[in-house]
Amino acid sequence: MKALTIVFALLTLAFFSSCDKEDSNSNIETVLPVIDSLTTNSIRIQFGGGEPAILNCYATGGDLTYIWGVDLGDLFSINDDGSEVQYTASPCCIGEKTITCTVSNDKGEATESVTITITE
Repeated sequence: MKALTIVFALLTLAFFSSCDKEDSNSNIETVLPVIDSLTTNSIRIQFGGGEPAILNCYATGGDLTYIWGVDLGDLFSINDDGSEVQYTASPCCIGEKTITCTVSNDKGEATESVTITITE
């Protein structure tokens, strides 16, 4: 009987101990996003995609979503979270193009831009 009581007590302790553990993702604190930097490997590229510009957005805030935009040219995500993109341009894009990255989560958003010049 005493052994049964000890086993019951251990099982009860194990059950309540497992209930106290939080999911590892819930420990990530979500705060207002902040863009630490928006970088590019080149501020001048030729149209046609021979040497595209690679852009990186470094941000903090937790549970971030990255949205990139440009009025002309093509942006392709090159990593899983969307913080890195490749930009290529066609002949119609010659001149300065502003590429924008907006980082958001459930607390808000932050936006930064970089200008790339497309040449012939």
